[in-house]
Amino acid sequence: MSRVPLSVPRSWRVVVVALTAALMLAGCGSAPRVGAPRVVGIPSLSILVPLSTVGCTGSDSCVALGGDGSDVAPSTLGEVRHADGSWRPLGLPAVQAGVVSSSSCWSSGCLIAGSQSSGDLLWLYDATTRSVTPKAAPAAGQSVSSLSCFGVLSCALIDTKGITSGSRLSFSDDGGATWAAPVPIPWSQGSAPSSLSCTDGLDCLAVAAPGGLLTVEVTHDAGTAWTELAVPASWTTLTSLTCVALRCAALATTSTQSLVVRTRNFGTTWTEKPLPAQASALACATLTHCVAVGQKADKAAWLATLHNSRATTDSLEYVPTPLVDVSCGTKICAAISVSTVLALKP
Repeated sequence: MSRVPLSVPRSWRVVVVALTAALMLAGCGSAPRVGAPRVVGIPSLSILVPLSTVGCTGSDSCVALGGDGSDVAPSTLGEVRHADGSWRPLGLPAVQAGVVSSSSCWSSGCLIAGSQSSGDLLWLYDATTRSVTPKAAPAAGQSVSSLSCFGVLSCALIDTKGITSGSRLSFSDDGGATWAAPVPIPWSQGSAPSSLSCTDGLDCLAVAAPGGLLTVEVTHDAGTAWTELAVPASWTTLTSLTCVALRCAALATTSTQSLVVRTRNFGTTWTEKPLPAQASALACATLTHCVAVGQKADKAAWLATLHNSRATTDSLEYVPTPLVDVSCGTKICAAISVSTVLALKP
């Protein structure tokens, strides 16, 4: 999954109120189009807190969350999709100034991360009980910038210890209950890695932009040593990185377009597939069946399903703002805007 900024202006509360009201009126007064494939948006459960990340387990339990970093309650929001397609409230631990920025899942749960006034924010979502509990993040962390879960309860995390201290890579094999000693990432000094994908407890790709220059690095020893990989000079960002064995899919951007990019050799070489809109996130049920979300040139919400190299733009109903994140389980993908949730089969 792709990430959003670690803070959302309070002005979004006013915008979300107006958009949600308009969305509800549209739903009451308009009939859905007949015959065209479409994905229908549902207003989020709160008009005050913007959604920021979504995660789906391998068992297709999806959660949408948000946190705006405010000290004014409510400052966090959680909702979970049920088997009947409805989204219902998800209880979240109490936090102060909580920002929810990322999530990563396995077959039966997800880790959810961000920051709070006391440092790293880290929660565990249990799909069996539909509950969220706090977990202890690596000591002295200030903010989690990226997550990657690669097995049941097995995850990697990159957090920062402070602006001048740089980023660190940590591993857990018990769903975040305990963490191995963090390993510094010296090459990312000044820019926290924004995307991470690990295939096991040793092999990871990470992306950052120190000095404003896109940098992709690989480790094969859990972060002790890193090697920089070559990427096209036209790429300005690389996000939504997802790897299985040596094969990966990701979302790249240039100055003019968004691209779905793939590698069969863990980042040594890449292939590109241009997208017809500005994409903000990519998620894959398999590496050949993916969903991309974002916005069209006119700022309207946009979503496309990708089967191998073919991209099909889906028709959206009742999605008033651009989509910001997407996640896929095995049979269901879920996407969010700041004020809307939706689900589809990829």
